[in-house]
Amino acid sequence: MLLTIECTFASGIAAASNPSTLAVERSLMHDDGIVKVLQQQQSCTPVKKMFLHAVGSVGARRRTNSRGLRAVAPLQSALDFTCKLHESSDHKSRCNNFHGSFGSSRRDCLFSENSGLSCLHGSTSSQAPTLASITTPVITRDVEEGFSNLAPSVPPPAPEQNLNLFQRITASVLDWVEKTGVAGLESKFQLPAAMDPSVQLQGNYAPVEERRVMHELEVMGKLPQGLEGMYVRNGANPQFVPRGGHHLFDGDGMLHAVKFKQGIVSYSCSFTRTYRFVREQEAGRPLFPKAIGELHGHGGVARLLLYTARSICGLVDQKQGMGVANAGVVFHNGHLLAMSEDDLPYHVRMLEHGELETVGRYDCDGQLSSSTMIAHPKVDPVSGELFALSYSVVTAPFLKYFYISPQGIRSPEVSITLPEPTMIHDFAITENFAVIPDQQMVFCLKEMFSGGSPVVHNSKKTSRFGILPKYDQTEAQLQWIDVPDCFCFHLWNAWEEKEDIVVIGSCMTPPDSIFIESDEALKSTLSEIRLNRTTGVSTRHEITSLNLEAGQINHNFLGRKSRYMYLAIAEPWPKVSGIAKVDLVTGEVTKYMYGHKCYGGEPTFVPHSSDPLAAEDDGSLLVFMHNENTGQSKLLVLDAASASLQLEASVKLPSRVPYGFHGTFVTAEELDKQQ
Repeated sequence: MLLTIECTFASGIAAASNPSTLAVERSLMHDDGIVKVLQQQQSCTPVKKMFLHAVGSVGARRRTNSRGLRAVAPLQSALDFTCKLHESSDHKSRCNNFHGSFGSSRRDCLFSENSGLSCLHGSTSSQAPTLASITTPVITRDVEEGFSNLAPSVPPPAPEQNLNLFQRITASVLDWVEKTGVAGLESKFQLPAAMDPSVQLQGNYAPVEERRVMHELEVMGKLPQGLEGMYVRNGANPQFVPRGGHHLFDGDGMLHAVKFKQGIVSYSCSFTRTYRFVREQEAGRPLFPKAIGELHGHGGVARLLLYTARSICGLVDQKQGMGVANAGVVFHNGHLLAMSEDDLPYHVRMLEHGELETVGRYDCDGQLSSSTMIAHPKVDPVSGELFALSYSVVTAPFLKYFYISPQGIRSPEVSITLPEPTMIHDFAITENFAVIPDQQMVFCLKEMFSGGSPVVHNSKKTSRFGILPKYDQTEAQLQWIDVPDCFCFHLWNAWEEKEDIVVIGSCMTPPDSIFIESDEALKSTLSEIRLNRTTGVSTRHEITSLNLEAGQINHNFLGRKSRYMYLAIAEPWPKVSGIAKVDLVTGEVTKYMYGHKCYGGEPTFVPHSSDPLAAEDDGSLLVFMHNENTGQSKLLVLDAASASLQLEASVKLPSRVPYGFHGTFVTAEELDKQQ
């Protein structure tokens, strides 16, 4: 049947005269409520494509037109958006080079449910557009009649109630400075593909709306017996349309949760409500600089000065942090913690019915004096302690080490002397030691004054690994061992063998290729690094030539000798085309490939038993997979012990799940122990 949809194409109120009219075909596909809306573009050129607020989203209302058909009129005060960039062949080429093939269409508008971003939009409105305010010509959603199950993405921005007259005037002045001065500086900078939002938010990297819990999802196959609990995966999902540069790591944190209870499977997703997210939501626009996408060159200096001015005037509170909590997720001491290394973790509560609720910034009841924690703390499976690092990019000491007991008591912090601030995304533990990388990716803020990035590859520096007794309270016994030409973004495990510390990690070359545009193809090679504590010498050898990133082991073996690694096959980079099970004893690699134009992410290992005598690979792998042909996302459940990583079951998800970062599985018993 045909449905008439009206919206204003030029700037102004949705109810203004001369609305553009287009017909859409609404066809129900299958019997599960998938609705496919195909725009018959009658009045839009390929460049100036029509966009409208998706049916059922926030900021939209339903009404009946003169023909008795329901229509949607967006309630936003301004709809004047200009498409840019995507028409140029150069832009298409850059998209191809960075993200590989995204299918035949590259000219869909920003933040689609399926097609993502391939053009930028600028608004004449004082409010920055959120993802809820834009759709694309092709939208596929699994919803019930009337689209009534679509959860609001971000509530409409509330007016800033608590600002005094001086602050309101200052806020207006600083906004003017941002639009005229800062934007002018940034416009002179040619964005590399690694910071170009029209590349970084293409396809299934585009953000999605929040979704309230949906129960009784369709399961194909048979779920493993005893799979009870919640799978939670973190990822970046920007709240606002980027105004400048945007890196894949810059988006606001969003958690996707799948709950298994007595054979019933539920799904929900929600933003982690960091201080940054809430403050920007209240303001209706970005207020904080993006750590990678915007902090480069003179524009980055201006962004920092602008943020400092807003802080001095009380428009933002630096003490509350500016992190996005979009990378790691871990469960410890009854707390689910979402984190990124630019801030402290955020405590998120998993509700009984399957939704997630942000409790707040987690400082371990005031015990964490540092303002940050890296994205990959380690929970010792035997002691139950959480070990972590905190680093500073401005003031010494640049690195601190500490641990938290199973009861939530923090140890004394160990200050670790470094000659310069170093980017440390991950580290490792063994039964008796912490293994701390000090590698070639460093922070140098002064590089921005000469037009560069503050994240720098220091090729003159020799990478090294520090070995620190786990329970020491000073760095006196810290032993550094050089590991030349090594940059491991992630370390998967480490253990002790006589005088050696064995470290398993993915060695990345070029080291800075995930932060800047590089002509050299990125390689992430699974490697074994041996650190001899007697001789102080290291050795390193490649385990497999595959590009392997984002993975896990059986966490019951963390810090102990393990045999199996489960890693994402990051090809074509940065997409993930399958999963590799690597046998460290035989060298055998077992692959599970998703299929043509199907991609996934990090596999999460869920042991079938807590029995220490159970086989190491006795468990299941959980991973989100997205089919770019159909726009359908699924959760796959694989048999980790089978010879071919056999697919046991798949769960059809009610909406698209963007490619993301790291996840964890919280058992039913742990859910009951939440604080």
